[in-house]
Amino acid sequence: MARLYAQFGAVVFLVFAVGGFLTGDAGTLVHQLPQGNLGHVTLHLTYTRDILNLVIAGVLGFAGFRAGDSISGEIVLTVGVVLLLLALVGFANPDTVQGTKSIAGLHFTEVINIFDLISGALGVLCGVGGSTAREPVTT
Repeated sequence: MARLYAQFGAVVFLVFAVGGFLTGDAGTLVHQLPQGNLGHVTLHLTYTRDILNLVIAGVLGFAGFRAGDSISGEIVLTVGVVLLLLALVGFANPDTVQGTKSIAGLHFTEVINIFDLISGALGVLCGVGGSTAREPVTT
């Protein structure tokens, strides 16, 4: 299960990173509002977050396509914990519409926090669940 999560997660985070680079940086203001949004969805993506997503995509890609089963489970568990920590920091320090609150170049909007929470929880569950299927018991 961990390997499948890693393969799917690598693609999702890669798309998320490329989309972030295309939408711009929240540090750039246009009409007193930050960029890095997707239409009317307030994401406030920054280049720091885009690079973080690229790193996560690379790590998950390695875990999903190249690493052994035990290493894959450990990597997925670690990525899940990191994403849960990002979600907790984001819920404790949410960003404003004007994009005035950021930590280390990361803006924590509600959409990003929910994405981090769901993907982190799934990562932890898949990492704890293991990466190999058990053989059925025969009697």
